[in-house]
Amino acid sequence: MLFNSYIFIFLFLPLCLGGFYLFSHWGKSVPARLWLTGFSLWFYGYFNPSYLLIMICSILFNYAVFRSLSLIAEGSPARRRAVAAFGVAANLAVLFYFKYYDFFVENVNAVFGTSFVLKGILLPLGISFFTFQQIGFVVDAFRGEVKRCSFLDYALFVSFFPQLIAGPIVSQEEMLPQFAQIGRKRLDLEKFTEGIYLFTLGMVKKVLVADTFGLAVDWGYSNIPALSSVDSLLLIFFYSIQIYFDFSGYCDMARGLAWMFGMEIPVNFDSPYKAVNIIEFWRRWHITLSRFFRQYVYIPLGGNRKGRLRMYGNLILIFLLSGIWHGAGWTFVTWGAAQGVLYIITRAWQLYRKEHPGQKPSAALTAMLRAAGTGFTFCFYSFACVFFRSETMPQAFAVFRRLFTGGLALPSADFTAGFNLDELWYILKLLRLDGLPGSSLYLPAAITLGTLLVLFLAPNAGQCAERFRPRPRTALLTAFLFLWCVLSLSGVSSFLYFNF
Repeated sequence: MLFNSYIFIFLFLPLCLGGFYLFSHWGKSVPARLWLTGFSLWFYGYFNPSYLLIMICSILFNYAVFRSLSLIAEGSPARRRAVAAFGVAANLAVLFYFKYYDFFVENVNAVFGTSFVLKGILLPLGISFFTFQQIGFVVDAFRGEVKRCSFLDYALFVSFFPQLIAGPIVSQEEMLPQFAQIGRKRLDLEKFTEGIYLFTLGMVKKVLVADTFGLAVDWGYSNIPALSSVDSLLLIFFYSIQIYFDFSGYCDMARGLAWMFGMEIPVNFDSPYKAVNIIEFWRRWHITLSRFFRQYVYIPLGGNRKGRLRMYGNLILIFLLSGIWHGAGWTFVTWGAAQGVLYIITRAWQLYRKEHPGQKPSAALTAMLRAAGTGFTFCFYSFACVFFRSETMPQAFAVFRRLFTGGLALPSADFTAGFNLDELWYILKLLRLDGLPGSSLYLPAAITLGTLLVLFLAPNAGQCAERFRPRPRTALLTAFLFLWCVLSLSGVSSFLYFNF
């Protein structure tokens, strides 16, 4: 079930909220949690009932691992370590089977000339997210950080529908204490309205921005030989805009939904395209995934405590794992490696500057350097994302090749057609601008420029929500944006991160 769908907005969400707050009003904690868990399972099973069976089996297995760790005395570290290692290995094995088996077999066939049959395994939605979340839970339990957790709370921790499919990746210490308060707290009307506001802003990101740029991106990647150099350059930047608004839009909608239930889930994006370098970028982009790799891979491997060479090796490993986590393909490995190489170069430069401080630049020069750093980081990430979006390495190289060989020309009409939204084109007609030369490019140019200004200069959705005050004008704006999004749902599309 999609957040941006009629069944979710007008059936699922009202029923889920109504029952949850009815039980909470009566002080019935267990029925309220059961209601929320049941609806979360319905939300996931709506996509494909077989997905639900896989997730339920995963929940049962990992809870059994947790109970086993709870029953083993603290004085038996070897047994506890063996149980935890088995639990983590089993989770990784399931993830490998569903996500990487065909990729592994395909490469074995290519290298050794074998002819093992590919299984064409269907990837369950969100398996990367809820698997990592459960691995984190098992490791926390092994470390003694999870004292008590009922099966109901664990099932809700894994299946809580706002963040189930595409994150953020939450930890037990963030969610279990909040579950314990269900049925004890009454409806916070101000927080509820803030949740509606943030959910609406997230839907604007997805439905009105990401999907609009996505039309151009989809056409461009389906017609690479027809792209001019200008089209290719725009295609590269349009995809980085699309993926940001798509993924951050989902996370804003998820956080807004959590607020409606009186809960908080972590921020996953903090204006990453405003970052001045790649290190700051990865502190702002997909924050919870970076946190997971830092807590459960980077630090256990030694982090930066065992010398710089070891630190650089750990960093490149993290980025390779991040690439592979996103998808089974050499395009994702290349994308991750590119991020890692620039990250290490930037880190080495920062350490060098720290050890060899020079004269402090003037305020004007500092501002110029920050602007240049922001522009470079955005461009680098956009070009790296060509590998992220491409289905194969040859397709990625074809995009770059058209960038240099496509020739200079105005953006093609087919490439920019998706920007000429009917409701906005009608305004152009009212203003009698549709008959002017090049009028078909007015809306694409205006939307692109406006989006870039929002990306680099405006506060993000989370910051807007924190400043939210329930006033008539805010209510009217929210209602207008919500209605615009709902009227645009006829072309419903899934979120990009459902694929990863």
